[in-house]
Amino acid sequence: MKDRQIWVMEVDRLMRRDWCIGVVDAGLDATELTKFWGYGESSAEFVAWFAEKYDLIRFEPLPIRSSPSKPPASA
Repeated sequence: MKDRQIWVMEVDRLMRRDWCIGVVDAGLDATELTKFWGYGESSAEFVAWFAEKYDLIRFEPLPIRSSPSKPPASA
């Protein structure tokens, strides 16, 4: 069953990275995850299917901006 555990961990990692939710947040329990794992799809294929089925909005992190620079001092 170790392969299933690795698959579930990868599903959780991908969901957190792309959708900001984990498997628990998505309402997936061990029984459901075992069923989906048994279909033989990769973790990425499952996450893509799940996101499409539930019309998830992809998480896009905000770009890191530097502090606004101060204008030059007027003389």
